[in-house]
Amino acid sequence: MAVSFDTYYINAQDFSDATSIFTDAAMTNPAPDGTYQFNGVYRTMSSGDLGSPFFCATCCAGCSSTYTYPIPSAKNQKFTVCSNIGATTSSAIVVKFKYTSSNSQDLGFPLGLQATYNSQEYQGITSNRFGYLPELYIGSTNVVPSSDLAGTYSLDGLSWLPMTSSFVDAADETVTIAQSDMSSIIGNPDECYMLIPKTAIADTVDVEVFSPRPTNVLPSSSGGGCDITIPCPVGLSSFRTSTTQATKILACGESPDEVAYIMRVNSSSGMPRIFDRVFSDPTGLTPLAEGYYTLVNNYSGAAAREAWMHVVGSNGVVQAVGTCAGGVYPSLTEMISSEMRPSFIQACTYQNQSGTNLPDQQYWHNGSGDAPVSGNTIYSDVLGATTVPDGYYQLLRSYLVIQTISGVVQPSIISCS
Repeated sequence: MAVSFDTYYINAQDFSDATSIFTDAAMTNPAPDGTYQFNGVYRTMSSGDLGSPFFCATCCAGCSSTYTYPIPSAKNQKFTVCSNIGATTSSAIVVKFKYTSSNSQDLGFPLGLQATYNSQEYQGITSNRFGYLPELYIGSTNVVPSSDLAGTYSLDGLSWLPMTSSFVDAADETVTIAQSDMSSIIGNPDECYMLIPKTAIADTVDVEVFSPRPTNVLPSSSGGGCDITIPCPVGLSSFRTSTTQATKILACGESPDEVAYIMRVNSSSGMPRIFDRVFSDPTGLTPLAEGYYTLVNNYSGAAAREAWMHVVGSNGVVQAVGTCAGGVYPSLTEMISSEMRPSFIQACTYQNQSGTNLPDQQYWHNGSGDAPVSGNTIYSDVLGATTVPDGYYQLLRSYLVIQTISGVVQPSIISCS
């Protein structure tokens, strides 16, 4: 006996007992694959077969959880996690995507990163290595060139089911990727952060990872993986700054009388660092304008009370932070890198692209730009009194390696990729 709900029919009295869904009472035309709900019971149909029932209360997981996406090369997939984030407003959801792999070939395998909140889709992440990347597909063009990734893919849908702590079959999806949809980076993006301003009371967010796999992927490739952390939303931390200025010298002449807010990428507390994002509100809705800003100087041993930060672009991304000049001491720019290594290869493999550990040594350069260039001098202290040892240093910025002799950056600045 067929039972009708809405415009569909099932081949059992109870939705939980049905094996399929049809669009006609004769039950000859299967309904489209996807997830269906009746009286609070959810079931996902794939290839005309209904999966196990699950209930509304278990559709979304709690926030502050991490999910591991093991992505094989042989299967095109789309993973979805629904997270309960509460109805609190005036806060921010900062989703962390951590690229992982047990196979060095797969580090930075291109993935589509997207979230849906309050019926609005979000894309664009901030990488701790490359800064803000606005594209939907993020990954290394050394692993899969954007020209090879472009095409149309049929993705097997998988949704997280909290009651079983596993991914279950969900609606399949066809996606078409253009070269312009993929970021052009040549290394593992490592840790990536997606900001979603929470200005509405809507209490769930869907986080999606698309894993298209071109046919020319090496059979030995495992396809990579990605850990996703969806934290409970909180307001961004505040800090003191000034109005925007045209140069660091002008910023150093201002007082930090304004309040701004920070999404941390490479800092854990205190002043902003490279690739952190800064805003005028705690939800991250309005980025600070491009320019230089005054900071309260928290650098230990610094001569001046003020420091500065340089914001570049329209997304509030910090490209450099430094200390203002004080007395006989110059203004220097913070540089985060590895420790000195005696060779280029050792510099690249030290705290390498697996992202297990990041370059975390704090040094300083005297260049006029955000990053050190040939001819700049690198110091081990904020006052510029002691130059770093001769050798090679991997920068946190884009896997670049510099060589120093007597503290001076040599002409050859090389990428590890």
